Amino acid sequence: MMLRAKTFFSRSHKAKMLALLLTTAGLGVSACGPLISFGDDGPADTVYSLRYEGAYRSGDDDAAVIYVDEPHLGDGLGGQNITVALPNQKRSTLKGARWSAPLSNLVRDYVVRSLGDKAGVHMIGEGGLDIHAGCRLGTKVWALEFAPGTAATDDKVVVALEMSLVRLRDSKLLSHPTFEKSVGVGGAGENDAIATAFNRAMAATTAEMGKWLKAQAPECLG
Repeated sequence: MMLRAKTFFSRSHKAKMLALLLTTAGLGVSACGPLISFGDDGPADTVYSLRYEGAYRSGDDDAAVIYVDEPHLGDGLGGQNITVALPNQKRSTLKGARWSAPLSNLVRDYVVRSLGDKAGVHMIGEGGLDIHAGCRLGTKVWALEFAPGTAATDDKVVVALEMSLVRLRDSKLLSHPTFEKSVGVGGAGENDAIATAFNRAMAATTAEMGKWLKAQAPECLG
């Protein structure tokens, strides 16, 4: 009996020791992280913005009030990817780079700030639907893309914005122009140079848009 009891104790003791070792090993693994490595996701994308560099300004108290709709985007321009236009109607995205927000938001903010400054009117963006406006401005973005050439010196960005100015009191379409600009990139097609070219193209485009809207603004009064 004593021998059997000793044998039973010995086996029970071994079982407890094994359980303790397994628990300790498990804690060690947990502290060190998973045993399987899934690799490195690589460097994060560089984030770029479209930012109007002019003044924060709007018109006088009696200036026209224009509500700016959310822009409609052409094929392949949605989201935060930077579109690359390739030959034979192919599309890609710029590797290692993205916009800081959905492109529709960036374009709308740019239009609101730049035209408020250049046309001397009150441009009302998101959240302004309850404000009495004289006109509504719609934007269709047909192109806002990087177009690489056969050589780095031929690389360019293309911006094409179609505008629709509607007078609200009688739903009359006052004007419906399209503004288009192409700007060379330079810098051997590097992402920083491409982003700079986009901002230059937007500045040149909205400079023309500002003159157009200033001429149309009296139709949006009252």
